[in-house]
Amino acid sequence: MDFDSWQTSAVDPVRRQRLLAGYTVGALAVAGFATFITLTASGVVEGPEEEEVVDVSFAEEPEEKIEPEPEPEPEPEPEPQVQTPGPRMPTIDTPTEVPEEAPPETEPSKDAGEGGDPYANAGGGGKGPPLAKPEPTAPPPPPPPPPKPKATGPIRVTENVTPPVSISQPAPAYPAAAKAAGVEGTVIVKYAVGSDGSVTVAKAVRGPAELRGACEATVRSWRFKPALLDGAAVSVWRIARFPFRIKT
Repeated sequence: MDFDSWQTSAVDPVRRQRLLAGYTVGALAVAGFATFITLTASGVVEGPEEEEVVDVSFAEEPEEKIEPEPEPEPEPEPEPQVQTPGPRMPTIDTPTEVPEEAPPETEPSKDAGEGGDPYANAGGGGKGPPLAKPEPTAPPPPPPPPPKPKATGPIRVTENVTPPVSISQPAPAYPAAAKAAGVEGTVIVKYAVGSDGSVTVAKAVRGPAELRGACEATVRSWRFKPALLDGAAVSVWRIARFPFRIKT
């Protein structure tokens, strides 16, 4: 065997890595164990401090004073009832001697009852003379009817209204322009006759426009005797019709 070959052995790289890994693991284990001991020795866990016990006593509630109930007020004494005295009883004299003549008859007094008994109303609770019955009073007369309201504007002609009477009522002329244009138709005018008989309002409500102006102007010139309501002149509504036809 060669001595040189025995002293210089071949280098094993795998073995060196295993040894290095073992040293590293061991060093980490030792360092971790030392750290655990250090933390355990220094970190002493202290328990919670005991709280002081304080004695508490409840205050005594004051006794409620019971007030005595008020004495009931004495009931008023009833007033004594005074009885009205009845008619006085006539006194009777005891005769000592028997009279020879009969006593004269006397008329019964007004205080006596229906049978003439003077003792009918005797006693403290007797009734007095009957009261006279009150005479019946006549009922008051009925109030007068309210006055009829006066009409402030034109009203319709009804059965109670006398219609106005015509004094001057001319017919409207056919407008030349409407006639030349051949305009025909019926114009209806609503107008109001005032309490003085004059026409206060005239308004055409139907008909051709070319014929309305002439009809309204003519109706405003009319005159009437005013309408009457209960003898008083009133203003009323009326209606007039004006047919326009061109004669050929």
